[in-house]
Amino acid sequence: MNESTITVGCLMAEVFALDSGEITSVTVDDVKLTYCPTSESKIETLIVTPQMRELGKVGFLPIAIARAHLDDLSQFSLFAVNGLSADLRFAIAHKGSDFVSSALKGLAFGQDVSTTPD
Repeated sequence: MNESTITVGCLMAEVFALDSGEITSVTVDDVKLTYCPTSESKIETLIVTPQMRELGKVGFLPIAIARAHLDDLSQFSLFAVNGLSADLRFAIAHKGSDFVSSALKGLAFGQDVSTTPD
């Protein structure tokens, strides 16, 4: 990964896998998203937090990784995982940045940056 950016969290969605292997949303019109703060280990794997484990127990999976610039956390990028359905990609493109931006603003003020599912 680029050393001028760091992993700051991930977007998780309530999902299930189709027989084809594609990952899609449980709900048709309203993707349930949440943001979980996390980072990556020295071997560049996502660190699974207790919050992520709890969400996983109720059907949520990480669908995008948020990476921010070291010198300006307001500058971030979202990287979607492979195999997502069109509705999940649409949710990342149209709602994902708001979740991450809100969380990073909260981080600047020392607040809990986790979000709850829509």
